[in-house]
Amino acid sequence: MFANVGIKQLFPKFVRPISVLGTLKPSPGSTHGFKRLGRGPSSNKGKTSGRGQKGQKARGSVKPWFEGGQTPIYKLFPKLGFKNVHKRPLVPINLERIMWFHRKGRLTLDEGEILTMKKMKDLGIITGSVDHGVKILAKGQFDMNIPLKVEASAASAKAIRAIENAGGSFTARYFTDFSLKAHFKPGYFLEKRGRISLTPRPIKRRDIRFYSDLEKRGYLVVENDPFYQTLQEAKKNGMGNIKVTREKKCELEKQLEKLEPSNRNIVFDNNSQILTIEQFEKQSRT
Repeated sequence: MFANVGIKQLFPKFVRPISVLGTLKPSPGSTHGFKRLGRGPSSNKGKTSGRGQKGQKARGSVKPWFEGGQTPIYKLFPKLGFKNVHKRPLVPINLERIMWFHRKGRLTLDEGEILTMKKMKDLGIITGSVDHGVKILAKGQFDMNIPLKVEASAASAKAIRAIENAGGSFTARYFTDFSLKAHFKPGYFLEKRGRISLTPRPIKRRDIRFYSDLEKRGYLVVENDPFYQTLQEAKKNGMGNIKVTREKKCELEKQLEKLEPSNRNIVFDNNSQILTIEQFEKQSRT
């Protein structure tokens, strides 16, 4: 069969001639021509260029929020509420989701291991990015029946009660944005920086109050942190810990300190009097 037809006829060699380059053009619909305006009446876009006779739209453009002069909607109603620029939204995780992972056999924890936020991320309990922390919520609290040691940024009162009733414990730990990144990716920091930064302490008053509250299960009071002991001593002693600094000394006081002790108590007699013009003239004549 191949002897009669020939191999070259079955598999022809395709050659693109150089003349094809002159016929190249964009795909249909990929490009659009521009509209020629003001080129005579035969184009139907001459004289006024499709803008009509006079008016604001013929001379310029109208802002999309302009309502013809009536009171605009953004001025019609009062402003309500505000935006808290210091808010740190936490990622919510319900107890129901933790129990679902336990029933599916995906909650793999060693004996005595703590369910931290990093562990939740590795197991898939937390999905997506975590910018400021995680908060444990109480949905599914009645199904909670496994003793877990949970550690997160915060938890609701009902969630804490459900975890402790099941024989577990909860600890609210403070994280900054930087330390949270090091908590989730310690290997990256060890590779790039050669170390992992120390766990920071809360410095804002609201954070100190939150993580020192036993009802919130803050780590400062639960673990009896040395920083918490320092705070308690400061509260106990009150103003006794505050050092009273002396006011800044003037240049004259600094010069007097340099003098010898025998020359410091020098008394200068000052018998100056106010003279009239007549008395001054008499003194000048003599």
